[in-house]
Amino acid sequence: MSAPPLVSVVIPVLDGARTIESVLTALRAQAGAPPFEIIVADNGSTDGTLAMVTAPDVTVLREPRRGAAIARNRGLREARGAIVAFLDADAVPSRRWLAELTAAFDEPTTIIAMGGMSTYPARTPAQRFTVRYGLHDPGSEILRGPIPYANTRNMAVRRDAALAIGGFDESMSTLEDVDFSVRLIRMTKCTIVHRPRAVVLHHDRETDEELRLQALGYGRGMALMYRRYPDLLPWGRRQRVAVVRRIGRRVGLEWVVAIQGRLGRRSADDVEFAHYARRWNWWFWQGFWQGRRRPETDR
Repeated sequence: MSAPPLVSVVIPVLDGARTIESVLTALRAQAGAPPFEIIVADNGSTDGTLAMVTAPDVTVLREPRRGAAIARNRGLREARGAIVAFLDADAVPSRRWLAELTAAFDEPTTIIAMGGMSTYPARTPAQRFTVRYGLHDPGSEILRGPIPYANTRNMAVRRDAALAIGGFDESMSTLEDVDFSVRLIRMTKCTIVHRPRAVVLHHDRETDEELRLQALGYGRGMALMYRRYPDLLPWGRRQRVAVVRRIGRRVGLEWVVAIQGRLGRRSADDVEFAHYARRWNWWFWQGFWQGRRRPETDR
């Protein structure tokens, strides 16, 4: 029997036929990486994804229960590596991604590490907004606020530590990586190691509807985080007033920039961005209030 790999790369996927092949091709071309296995946790794809991932060098797990957290946990449990690296099915790793990411674990105290993020050239208004807003920038504070977290689109963790906290919370449909990071940091007292040269290229949401659903989901997930960690994320009258003011500022800014655009004092890109920034914030906080009204079952 061959020695177990040092690293397991886990990729959850649901109908990822458009991108999964390029992810696997990039993994096979990794340079300087330690021995690793590829695990694809299929979450019930019906678009031909399974045919694309079926190969001798890929372990395919069929997980019928829907949810990215559920699929990641399945991969985590069946991984043979001491270190588990997570990728999304639409995040294509650069040539030295795995070598750069796993080098963080040369330090015995490293428990969790996250890589850098880039995006494919924006082709649609929704994608242009995502890039300019910094939505998937690891250095961005858009979602984190006071909570540092490693995005599962590009992160690695020691398997035993991840299993010790029970993996990802399967009741969460979004922001489960934020919750995972909080619990892991609290248990191990670790810090997240940032490896910016471990870059993946991400396919951002293309359509307005995809962007809307993403914002709603993030909002609902953040509502759960506020309930679960009130010591980190207090919620009261001051926070509610701040949200109302923020939404109002976005609305006002959109009007101002639109008028300036008609007068030739703002570019079309600025006008477009102000419009999408207002919509994104509205969608996010709409999802947040939905989450506040309909609490999920906590751990």
